[in-house]
This record gives sequence, C-alpha cells and structure tokens, in this order.
Amino acid sequence: MGAKVFFGLLVVTVIASAVAGFTVLQEPAAAPVHYGDEPAFPALRANPDAVAKIVLTTPDGTFTLVRETGDRWSAAERFGYAVDGKRVRDLVVALADMRLIEAKTALPERYSRIEVEDVKAKDAKSRLLRLESADGKVLAEAVIGKQHHRLTGSQPEGTYLRRPGEAQAWLASGGVQIEPKVVDWLDRQVVDLSADDIRRIEIRPEGGEAYAAERAAAGAPLVMQNLAAGETAKKPEDLNRLASAFAAISFDDVERRGDLKWPAGAQTAIATTLHGVEVTAQLAKIDGQPWAIFNARQLEAAGPAAKGGTGDQTAKASASTAEPGGAPEAATATKAGAAAATAEAAGAPEQKSGATAESQTAKPKLTAAEINGKVANWAYKIPGYVFDRLTKPRSEWLENSKTS
Repeated sequence: MGAKVFFGLLVVTVIASAVAGFTVLQEPAAAPVHYGDEPAFPALRANPDAVAKIVLTTPDGTFTLVRETGDRWSAAERFGYAVDGKRVRDLVVALADMRLIEAKTALPERYSRIEVEDVKAKDAKSRLLRLESADGKVLAEAVIGKQHHRLTGSQPEGTYLRRPGEAQAWLASGGVQIEPKVVDWLDRQVVDLSADDIRRIEIRPEGGEAYAAERAAAGAPLVMQNLAAGETAKKPEDLNRLASAFAAISFDDVERRGDLKWPAGAQTAIATTLHGVEVTAQLAKIDGQPWAIFNARQLEAAGPAAKGGTGDQTAKASASTAEPGGAPEAATATKAGAAAATAEAAGAPEQKSGATAESQTAKPKLTAAEINGKVANWAYKIPGYVFDRLTKPRSEWLENSKTS
C-alpha cells in the first residue's frame, strides 16, 4: 500500500470517528427503566366486593353495568337485561390483582403505540374503564390498552394502562378481557333443551305444511309423524339435528317485546320434553333480521296412559302462562302432550317401563317457570342458522316425497 493511500484512509477514518462522536454527544441520555410493584388500583384491591357500577367507554360509545342485588347485574343500555355475572366477577378480580410492574412512555404522541390514548382521539383503540361503589366512590379507573405478550423468558407480560390525570403509562401484570359491545356482557343463553330430552318437536312454517317428530320413550329414536304413501323420513340422527335446535340457543341482541312490531305471519316451533316442559318459539324476520320470542308452560310429565284413561288426561297442562306485553300468544300443548303419551302407551313394554323410570327420576335443567322468568317480555335476535333450522319446510326432513 502506498503512502498516499495509507494517509488518505487515515484521514477518512479520523473524520468518520469525529462525526460519530459528535452525533453521540447530541443524543439525550436514555432514561433508566422504572420498575414498580404496587397495586394498580389500591381502593379496588382493598374492597373488590364494593363494586356496584361499571362504566365502559369505547370509541363507539358508553355503556353501564349496574349491580342490583347480590351477584345480579344488569345492563342499562339494554333496558336492564341480565348481565353474565361470571364475566363481571372475572373482570373485577383481574383488575384487583393487577400490579404496576414497568413504567412506559409519558409522551402523549406515543400513547397510541400501546393503545392508551384518549378514547375520543381519532382512530383510538383504547377503552376507558371506571368501577364505582354504591355511594359513587371511584374504586378503579384507567385507560386500558393492548395486551403485552412475553417474547423472551426475561420479558414481563401483562396489560398496558394509563390512569386518568397521569401522563405516565404502565405495563401492569395480568390480562383483562374487556368486550367493547354491551351485548357481549349479557347472559346470552335463552333456552337450553337437550336434544335427547325432546319427546316431540312440531314445526309450523309460514304458508307451509306443519309437521312433527316424536319419540316413544327416553332413548328411543325420533320418528317423523303422519308420513304419506311414498314418503320416507330421513335417518333418526338427521331428525336429531331438528331437536338440537332448542339446545343452547343464544342471542345476538335483545329488545323489549313491545318495542318490536311483530308481523302477523309469524312461524312457530314447539318442543315438549320428556319431563313435561313445553317451549314455544315464535319466529319472524323483522327488517331482514331473524327474531324470536319464547314462552314455556309446564305439563304433567308424559308417561303411560292410566288404565281407563286417555292420553288427553295424562297430558293435561298443569299450568298455563299468558303472553306478556300483548305479544302473540303461545300455542297450546295439550295435543302435543296427548300425542306423545298415546305413542308411549302404544309402545313396547320395555319402552314404557323405561320411560316411567326416566320421568320419575330425571329432572329438567330448568322448569317452565324458570324459563319464563328469564324470557318474559323479551324478543331475541337469534343466529340465522337457528332460525333456518326451526323454519325448514317439511320436505327438508324427507328422503323422498310423493310431491317431489
């Protein structure tokens, strides 16, 4: 290497080092990481049972959950409909257990990175949560940001938050599930009848032929009724799909019955259990959306007809529930119960004895009174697949038809 080249490279190196050193000197010193270990919400931690009101504000609006008596909560924005108490308890416990473990940014322009910006800011993703006692004391309040998940073994995980009136944002221990829509906090299950517990199910579609399927006894298959010559019903497992439509029905939204204009041509589905609970669902499309109202009534548990008696006597309703709020009346169940009792009385002896034992020992999940206590006065927007199953035409459950 020549002397000129060597000195040239030396000059370049010196200049580069000087520029780098100057740049470093111009950078502000990095602030030390501030670690903490204190309750995020001391007042809540001291008395979590005092929570009586929860207010959640999201970019889409505000809703309020109110504690009424004991563990019963209701949603003000859904006319006082019952809230899922477990979801509320989980939230309160998670917040009470939170601890501030690491200080994050205190610069407003950086809040959006961890979603602790003002909830009313443009394109905000934050949620403002406030928990109050019955006398209005604020037990916990914070802008809740996104979850932080551990990427390496040395990194903490938790939830970003910022308490109102404070510039400092924190990473707090633990995760908290905050659903942004009020309907997600409600007790969304309406009716839950096990398919195996359905003795008879009857469908009355609008403008179509009514049909029914029933089983002679517990454990017996569902059988399509009143088949015409040339008609063959689908397999029992397919008919069980019809009965399962009353299992774990949940709703997408809820309204007071009186607030909906119910059409005259509503369709009807009626399920009667082995234990004598009859549930009637009236179904209609309102503004293109599937809605249903439910009513229940208690019948005598279906069993073999007494000697000298009739199926009508065995299946006589022991209670009747009037339809509240002027909504369409529920269909009566006497014929359904009578048909079921008659079918059982005509069955094999071992089926009759098994049904008798079942009806004497097994208990329904809910009584008719308990179901009515929950669904009275309410109309439910239900999932489309539930609506479709409960309004299928009769031909959908046949392998072939004389009219096809």
